[in-house]
Amino acid sequence: MTAVVQVNLVVADLERSREFYERLGITFRPRNRRGAGSAEAWVSSNTGIAVGLHSTEFASWWDESAPQPSAGGPQLDLELDSADTLDATVEELGTSVVKRPADMPWGQRFAIVLDPDGHRIGLKTPAR
Repeated sequence: MTAVVQVNLVVADLERSREFYERLGITFRPRNRRGAGSAEAWVSSNTGIAVGLHSTEFASWWDESAPQPSAGGPQLDLELDSADTLDATVEELGTSVVKRPADMPWGQRFAIVLDPDGHRIGLKTPAR
């Protein structure tokens, strides 16, 4: 089974975007690649499917592929059944892979592929 678990919006001004979405009733918790410190991203806490607001710097950290993520570029994240399924899917897709599978510090195995129109699709499972 595949489930949509998060939609990431790469934004030019993190605080301006957070304030905009808060006016729409969304509440957020901060995310930082070191686990502490000022927010580099905000993740919704009341939307069912998570909405992530990511600064371009934060997005460039978890997606080091070229071209780098830019403001206005959404990413849909899907959670797959297992790390083995993720790895096999990435191998099957071949040339549309922009980030090879890796265990990330936030506890998930993560890869990024492109759909036929060039949209970034994040693939996640629990880390190995």
